[in-house]
Amino acid sequence: MTTPITVKDNLQVKVRWATPEDASAIARVELSSSRFENRAHPFTFTHPQFTSLWVNRLKEGNYKTVLAFGAKTLYGFITFKDEIELGKILALYIDPLYMRHGIGKVLIQTAEQMVKMKGGVHIEVDVEVLNKGAISFYESLHFSQVSVKLGHLIVMRKEI
Repeated sequence: MTTPITVKDNLQVKVRWATPEDASAIARVELSSSRFENRAHPFTFTHPQFTSLWVNRLKEGNYKTVLAFGAKTLYGFITFKDEIELGKILALYIDPLYMRHGIGKVLIQTAEQMVKMKGGVHIEVDVEVLNKGAISFYESLHFSQVSVKLGHLIVMRKEI
C-alpha cells in the first residue's frame, strides 16, 4: 500500500496501515480538523487523552485505520469500524493544511478497493447535519443520503 499517488500541487501521498505508534499523529489530525465539522457535541478530549484512545483503538481488532502520509507528515486517515467488508467508515479526517488536495478522495478510493476485495457491496459514513463541506465531498463521490440518526447525523452510503 505504499506506492505514491500524486494529488493536487504535486503532493506525493502514500497509504499504509496505522500502528499504535501513529496514535499521537492521528489524534492531532482529528482534533485539528474536527473544528470544521460543526459537531452537535464537540470533542472535549485533550491531545494526550485522544492519543490514549487511539492507542487502544489501534490495539483492538475492531478498528482498522489507513493513513495517508508524505515525507514526514500525516495528511489524513480513514478508519473502519468492525469488519472491513461491512463498509462502515467510523472516521475520515484530513489535516486542515492539506484539505482540498485530493487526499480524502484517495482514502475513499482505497476504502472502496478494500471493501470490494473483502466481498462488501457498499460503504457508509455518518456525517454531522451541519457539516456542509463533508456532505458536498461525499456527494461528489456519489454517496447518497439514506437516513438521519440521533437527530444530528446523516447516514450516507455508496454502492460499490
